[in-house]
Amino acid sequence: MRAASAEVRLTFADADEAHRMMRSIAPENGAFVRARVEGRVLVLEADADAPLSLLRTLDDALACLSAAEKAARITRR
Repeated sequence: MRAASAEVRLTFADADEAHRMMRSIAPENGAFVRARVEGRVLVLEADADAPLSLLRTLDDALACLSAAEKAARITRR
């Protein structure tokens, strides 16, 4: 069992958007972050050997999601 774990739940407008966001971070996640969609909620789960490692992992995943959301907003204009 790892020393630190977290679950992050992000709600989007609909299930399609949640799936798009999940796909957008899939190449970045590798084995570090597990993602699934429950309705319109994107669920991220991660664990690490140390709390700081977990923080860095989640920070990377959330930064990728932020970039994907910005790109989606730009393309919708």
